[in-house]
Amino acid sequence: MPKIFKTIKESPIWLITILVSITAVIFLIYSPFQISLFPDLGAKKIYYVDNISDAHLEIIKKFNALYKGKIEVVPVNLPFYHFTTNDRKEILTRSLRSRNDGIDIFAVDLIWIPRFAKWGYLLDDHFDDSTLSHVNASALETCRRNDKLVAFPLFLDMGVLYYRKDLIRELPHGDSIESRIRNGMTWNEFINLGRSIKTSNHFPGKYDSGLFYVFPGGNYEGMLCCFQEMLSEHESDDIFYNDPINLNTSPARKALQMMVDLVYNYKFSPSEVVQFDEYNSYLYATNNNALFLRGWIGFRRQYSGFLEDTSAVSSWDIAPLPHFDGNKTSSVFGGWSLMISEFSNRKEEALEFIKFMFRKENQELLYEEGGYLPINMEVYSDSSFLQKHRELAQIEKLLSWGRYRPSLDNYTRLSEIMSSYFHKALKKEIPVGEALMSASKQINDERLR
Repeated sequence: MPKIFKTIKESPIWLITILVSITAVIFLIYSPFQISLFPDLGAKKIYYVDNISDAHLEIIKKFNALYKGKIEVVPVNLPFYHFTTNDRKEILTRSLRSRNDGIDIFAVDLIWIPRFAKWGYLLDDHFDDSTLSHVNASALETCRRNDKLVAFPLFLDMGVLYYRKDLIRELPHGDSIESRIRNGMTWNEFINLGRSIKTSNHFPGKYDSGLFYVFPGGNYEGMLCCFQEMLSEHESDDIFYNDPINLNTSPARKALQMMVDLVYNYKFSPSEVVQFDEYNSYLYATNNNALFLRGWIGFRRQYSGFLEDTSAVSSWDIAPLPHFDGNKTSSVFGGWSLMISEFSNRKEEALEFIKFMFRKENQELLYEEGGYLPINMEVYSDSSFLQKHRELAQIEKLLSWGRYRPSLDNYTRLSEIMSSYFHKALKKEIPVGEALMSASKQINDERLR
């Protein structure tokens, strides 16, 4: 087979998906990873599709050394900086529909699990109660469909507000402002802070051009995370767990209108955000010294190697996202889980690797090297590890404010519909009310409940 990996970064997404659907075999099999990591030709190969970070690679090296001559994990890399979550979902869907055994293990966003469950191997009989008792309970629950374990958590993530602590501390009363930020501001407080900074002489003209707050506003699920985080859990449930689904509610209008106003009314966010995924929002915020950024906890470790200017990365600190009056801060959980393809002929070997990834020392490695929040709860009871990583205390507090997006079988299709109409509102092509009503109508017309 040709070494597709070397040209994938230059290939358009449509070409990649066509290649996957036509060949119906694992794509990217021959990669530079194999040459350096996997000289053993006698072992049984298992193909693992994920965003393969340096942390992942280190664990794979350890596994392959431990199982030398028996099992060899071959990483198939779909990096976030070249593939949005929507791209990855489409590539996996096209490949698994072929029912080919080319993919053994694949990583899924936790909200994809209902969609991919039909292609996943049931795991209930392969993890004992002792092992499961050490798994983050809420993450494990997302891996079940109809009381069956169809996936196994790999790591958690959650939406947070990044702020430039060095710049905030330069402001008059900076310590007091930082304290308010770290304790969770309301959107009104956030807006008032932005206005006061724009009119002050401390950063003359600096934040007049939309550099106060950067968020991902592209046409994809990441933008919907920003929307969901402006709703309370009760407000979200009222929308998505009723029949019919009605997005045109007062809380939803307020949330989507705020996203629009941040760009066009308050001019706190650059107009470019309507094209941003997470990666591009990180690039823009760091390269232009933005003051605030909506991101995921893993940003500083996972993306620092790809930023043009890393000098300010250590100056970003995390805080709760703003919330509306009467609500509490609401951060959306992210995270990825591992599934084994029902069509794989190497299921037992794949299980060995998943269990290896869950080991405490490997969960710690994922955090230290990649910023991935451990789902093995033994990590959080290790006092020496917590002493070494004091920021986990702040993160553990933030986790108490996290919540999951709606657990619906067709959520990924709902997401596509909502992001399409919401994106039009963000571009000022249609009013907010029309976007919400049109999305509701299409969702209910398609009976996606």
